[in-house]
Amino acid sequence: MLPDNFDRDLYIAAMRVRHVRILPPEVDFAVENGWLPLIAASLQAIETCLEKHGWTAKAKVKQIKEKFGGLRIYVRPKNMSAHFPKALATDLLAIRDQAESRSMKTCELCGDPGKLDNFGGYYQTLCTRHADERRAWIAAGRPGTPAEYAAKLRGDDDA
Repeated sequence: MLPDNFDRDLYIAAMRVRHVRILPPEVDFAVENGWLPLIAASLQAIETCLEKHGWTAKAKVKQIKEKFGGLRIYVRPKNMSAHFPKALATDLLAIRDQAESRSMKTCELCGDPGKLDNFGGYYQTLCTRHADERRAWIAAGRPGTPAEYAAKLRGDDDA
């Protein structure tokens, strides 16, 4: 569970500073907050792997996103015509697979244990609470955003 005072912008800014060698400023964090700790751990593993293989200056994170309910972090050579050596590619694939596997057990909204499910044709990994809120939003005809609807269900004043 993320702390109540969790600040997404500060958390991402800290990751950008820590991994400036491999994380270009234009890379968008196209995921919800619950997966940010998984990304932080993955970026550390990726940077360590690139250092081990002597590729830190020659590779970068290209994309961070959700796809089919799982986390995807793509790393590519900076030179578009270059290719990773087989051992490096194998190590990076293992890191990506581990991040994806962990994400499919972690609620993408809050970081609590979650489960991959289909929500009206859209795959998401959510904890029980967020899954129930998402199903209620779908059943209500998808008014507003899922977060706005969930806030109304909880009776939040700022919804």
